[in-house]
Amino acid sequence: MRVFSSLKTGFSRSLRSWKDVLIVWFILFILVSVFMYPFRTSLGSAFGTSMITEKLATGFDIEAFADLGSTLKTLLSFLTSGFMILYLTGFITNAFLSGGLFNSVGKESIKFSSREFFMAGSKNFWSFLVISLILTLIMGFLSGIFILIPVSIISFSETVSEKNAYIIVFSAVAVFLAIIPVILLVADYARAWKTVNENDSCFRALGFGFSQAFRNFKSSYILMLFLILAQIALGIMIMLILPGWKPVTGSGVFLLLIISQLMFYFRLLLKTWRYASVTSHLENTSARKNENL
Repeated sequence: MRVFSSLKTGFSRSLRSWKDVLIVWFILFILVSVFMYPFRTSLGSAFGTSMITEKLATGFDIEAFADLGSTLKTLLSFLTSGFMILYLTGFITNAFLSGGLFNSVGKESIKFSSREFFMAGSKNFWSFLVISLILTLIMGFLSGIFILIPVSIISFSETVSEKNAYIIVFSAVAVFLAIIPVILLVADYARAWKTVNENDSCFRALGFGFSQAFRNFKSSYILMLFLILAQIALGIMIMLILPGWKPVTGSGVFLLLIISQLMFYFRLLLKTWRYASVTSHLENTSARKNENL
C-alpha cells in the first residue's frame, strides 16, 4: 500500500514538474547537438556527393564506410573522443540537473521557478557529483566481480562444460542486474535526503542512502523495480518505433525529429517520476517513524 501511495504521489509531482523536465530536455538537446553537428559535417565531407547516402537510406551498409579508406580512421577517432567527452560532460551536467529535479519534486515545492531550479542545482552540484561518482565506481567494481571474473575463469578453464558455463554466466548476470535497483535506491535516497539537509555532507547523505535502502528494503526494492520496468517498457517501445521509420521527405524527417524528442522527453519524465516516488517514499517512512517515537 505504501508503494502504491508513493508511486501515485510521485506521479503527480512529476507531472507538476513538467516545466523543470523541459529545462532538462533543452539543456541535454543542446549538449548532444554540439557533438552531433560537427560529426554530421565530417561525415558529409567524407561522403561528398556520392551515392552512399542513398545506400544508407535503406539501412546500415558496412561497405559504405569501408570505402572511406583513411577517412574512416579519422571519423572513428572523432567519434570515440567525442563520445568520451559527451559522456563526461553529461555525467557532470546530470549532477547539476538532478539537483534541480530533486528540489522540484520535494514536498515543499509548489510552483515552477526556473531561478529556484538553477539555484538548487548549483547548491547540490558538488554533493550530487561525488555521490554519483562513488556509486558509479561501486557499480563498476561489482560488474567486475559478478561478470568479468566469472567470464575470465570460464575462458581459461578447460574443465567447465558449455552447459555449466552458460549457467554460471547467466547466474552472474542475473545477480548483477538484481543489485542495480539497490544502487539506484541508495543514490536516490542520498540525493533526496541531501536536498532537504543542505548543510550536511555528501558522505553523510551517502551513509543515509545505504541505511535507508536496507532499512525499508522490501517496499523500496519493489518501488524501484516497478519504476525501472516502466523505463524499460518505454525504451522497448522507442526501439520498435524509431528504427523502422525511414522518412523520404523533409516533412517526414521533421516529424521523426519531433516524435523522437517527445519520446526522449517522456523518458526524462519517467526518470523524474522515479526521483519523486523515492522522495515521497522517504517522506512516508520518515513520518511513520516519527509517529512511532
